[in-house]
Amino acid sequence: MIRLALPKGRNLEAALAAFRAAGIPLDGVDANGRSLLWRLPDLGVEILSLKDWDLPLYVGHGIADCGIVGSDVLEEVDGDLLVPVRLLAGRSRLSLIGLDPALPAPGTQVRLATKYPQTARRLVAGRTWGAEILKLSGSIELAAVLRLAELALDIVQTGRTLAENHLVEIETVAEVAPCLVVNRASYQRHRALLNDWIGRLEAAEVVS
Repeated sequence: MIRLALPKGRNLEAALAAFRAAGIPLDGVDANGRSLLWRLPDLGVEILSLKDWDLPLYVGHGIADCGIVGSDVLEEVDGDLLVPVRLLAGRSRLSLIGLDPALPAPGTQVRLATKYPQTARRLVAGRTWGAEILKLSGSIELAAVLRLAELALDIVQTGRTLAENHLVEIETVAEVAPCLVVNRASYQRHRALLNDWIGRLEAAEVVS
C-alpha cells in the first residue's frame, strides 16, 4: 500500500480534482472532516491529511511516499524530493503587496512582513533597497494595513482581500502551483504505480 499525503487548505480541492480527472478517484476523503488518515483498499492507497508546512517533512522522511504541496512551501524548506509534475488547477501567485503601489526607492530600508523569510531574503538580495524581514505565521496583509511593515510578501489568488483592505499588488514574484512530491526511496519501491499515476495525470492534461 502506498501512502499519499494530501494538504489541508487551499490545495486540497485542486489535488482531489486532478486525481479524479486522471481516473484515480480518492473517494472517501472529506475536505471538511477531521480525520487524519483514510484507507482506500481498492486503490491500495493510504491517505494522510497534513498541513502544508509539515507535508515535505513527512515525505522527506519516508513516512509518506508522496504528496501534494505548494511550490511556495517547497522554496522555504530543506529537502531532496522529486517533483515530477505541477498541477494546473489551484495556481496562485506570490506577490509583494502594500498600501503604496510603488516599490521602495533605491538605497532605502523598509520592513517586509511574510511567512516566507527565505524567499524574502533571496528577493531582497537582488534589489537596490534593503529590508528587515519580519516573519509572521498569519494575517500577513494586516501587517501592511496597520503599518507594521511597508511591504508584505504573500499569496494572492483573486485579489479580493487586497481590494477590501485598500492594498495593492505591487509586483508578482513567482507563480505558485500545487506540486506532486515523491520520496526518492519510495519512487524505487513504487515506481510502476507512481509512473502510472503521473502518466494518467499528464494524459488528463491537469499537470505541467
